[in-house]
Amino acid sequence: MAGMPKPAFAALFSPDPDPHPKGKPVIRILRSLGVILSLLLLAACNNGSSDGPSTAPTNFVAAAGEGQITLTWDTVPGQTYWLFYKAGASTSSGDAGAKIIPNVTSPYVLTGLTNGTQYAFVLNATNDGSKAGPSTPSISTSARLVGPTATWTVGTALTTNTLTSVAYGNSNFVAVGAAGTVYAAPYSYTSTGGVTAWTKPTGLPASLSSNLTSVIYDGTRFDAIGADGSTLVSTDTVTWTAATAATGGTNALAYGNGVYVAVGNGGSIQSNATAALAGAWTAQLSHTTNNLYGVAYVNNKFVAVGASGTVLTSTDGVTWTSWASGTTNNLRQVAFGLSTYVIVGDAGTVISSPDASTWTVQTSPTTQNLYAVCFGLDNQFIAVGTAGTVAYSTTGATGSWAVANAGTTDLFSIAPAGVFIAVGTAGANVSAK
Repeated sequence: MAGMPKPAFAALFSPDPDPHPKGKPVIRILRSLGVILSLLLLAACNNGSSDGPSTAPTNFVAAAGEGQITLTWDTVPGQTYWLFYKAGASTSSGDAGAKIIPNVTSPYVLTGLTNGTQYAFVLNATNDGSKAGPSTPSISTSARLVGPTATWTVGTALTTNTLTSVAYGNSNFVAVGAAGTVYAAPYSYTSTGGVTAWTKPTGLPASLSSNLTSVIYDGTRFDAIGADGSTLVSTDTVTWTAATAATGGTNALAYGNGVYVAVGNGGSIQSNATAALAGAWTAQLSHTTNNLYGVAYVNNKFVAVGASGTVLTSTDGVTWTSWASGTTNNLRQVAFGLSTYVIVGDAGTVISSPDASTWTVQTSPTTQNLYAVCFGLDNQFIAVGTAGTVAYSTTGATGSWAVANAGTTDLFSIAPAGVFIAVGTAGANVSAK
């Protein structure tokens, strides 16, 4: 009808107004097809899944360095990650003052930072252009030079009981040990020992007397388990609640991919896929009768280690595969960083693997037993063990390990944040920045 505007789509094919149209119809059609193709491609790009990831990225860790901070996390195929950060103690994905860096990959090195300044970070992900999923808890550290020979500070003993495990999460450290011992301390990047003060929680179950063997942070709460299978959970480090008990003889606990895994004596592996350990534990086939001393969820898989060089892996905590480790020494704990799995054990044993299946025995700088290992702070592997022994490496490769000391007391566990904190015999706690 006269006076009615042409639809935009139809206008793409309208006659060329050039009064000399020779050769123009072909050009016009090609131009029109190009526009249509661009619109279709744009529509396809914006037609990703509307549902974001259901969980936040896991194992989000900040490692301090000279003028920089290295951030690592467990990556999931098909997910794109967004980093939010600012100077200060905390931030969030909705913080108007936070800087946003899209499409980051692990490990991500943030450079150009000011030494001695605290920076806070959160991370979330999308599924192929979807809306964003949940964000990680805010983590923080300060850019600083943290060398592998950093001075270790020996703290005042917290208790006469042995501390067997320490974990970090939500800006707090938690240490557990014999006879139901639990201590907590807020992280402080300005304190010499990395924490303000250790305190015993006031909200512990009155009947708690179990020897607690392991504590972890699962992204929402702290979870602890005892040698008798008893379990505790806490969201604030103050009030602890008893959860469903596992079968006894448990030595270590891990969480990943929505599943808790406990390992123990006689090759025992138990899994629990209920929130806050509210449901029953299920025994799984481990293919070994050797005692299992350590388990961790690293790089999207569970790795369990134990007596006589035992190494087991699983992606779901249910189906386990055994691998040759190249050693018959007892293995105690595993860590992952720089695309390398590292396991430590008795008599200074260190083994490494790029895939958690093919293992190489490394040259070790010590014959002391190494009971725990972690990765963090200026991209270092740090292992601790008998008589305050500290073994460290900035690459994880054979020949790269050196040895130092953090006091003289046996150390059984270590956790990284903006500081390394290790715990051990008779309430020992040591730290290094």
